[in-house]
Amino acid sequence: MRVLLFFSAIFFLGSCSNLFYQPSPKHFADPHDYNLTYENVYFKSKDGTILHGWFFPARGPRKKGTIVQFHGNAQNISTHFFSLVWLVEAGYNLFTFDYRGYAKSDGQPSQKGIYLDALAALETSLIYHNKYGGDKFIVYGQSTGGAISLRAIPDWQNWDKIHLIVMDSAFASYRDIAFDKLNSKWFLFPFSPISLMVISDEFAADDVYHKIRTPLLSIVGLKDKVVPPKFGKHIYEGVLSSKKWLWELPNGKHIDVFHHDQGIYRQKFLNLVDSVAQ
Repeated sequence: MRVLLFFSAIFFLGSCSNLFYQPSPKHFADPHDYNLTYENVYFKSKDGTILHGWFFPARGPRKKGTIVQFHGNAQNISTHFFSLVWLVEAGYNLFTFDYRGYAKSDGQPSQKGIYLDALAALETSLIYHNKYGGDKFIVYGQSTGGAISLRAIPDWQNWDKIHLIVMDSAFASYRDIAFDKLNSKWFLFPFSPISLMVISDEFAADDVYHKIRTPLLSIVGLKDKVVPPKFGKHIYEGVLSSKKWLWELPNGKHIDVFHHDQGIYRQKFLNLVDSVAQ
């Protein structure tokens, strides 16, 4: 029996590329169906892999800035854009993209490859930001997208252009989240230390994000069972920025902050962005 459980743990960890990256080729929704204007963006990752994204220009006469979305591990931008596209009406451009292997982006997902994708996406989104106007440049990482963006930012030559980093239901270590998932299953928890040997943190944020001095907001849902709130709190505590905030949502689950309390967090977020930029 213990041998069976051992191999179950090995199988679980051996498929962690599927745990961290679950791309879908399916096109779930078209922004045009929601009267949204957008531009298809094709750009090269740092190793030449062709990536695909969408750029939504801000509506209204006043362009406030650009939000760069690093989405979570499943599906693709055709589902994830819904969570942040409301910001277009608030005067913000939205740049969202798919990592390699997702939807129209070429290649196969891997930690190293997606790290290179993240660097390229930051550069491309800054070009669009400079072209379309607005003062604020904000990086918004969701779940696994938080881990990806938080790892890339310290290595990006223009990191000082970022006004605010948002970590929504995020984590900083692939090993730690895998350990937690094994530990949460009673029949696998004796083998949770295996995650420390099998899972690579070479392209995780945990050892580098302390270098960040950019203002940071960490959002955690206290009822989040996908990425428990302790991971977002860890990020908040580890960042050395003089400006940082921790939002703990009592009824929050996974990446659902802007659906709570009749949208009160939408205005709270806009107020925070305005204050950071001053």
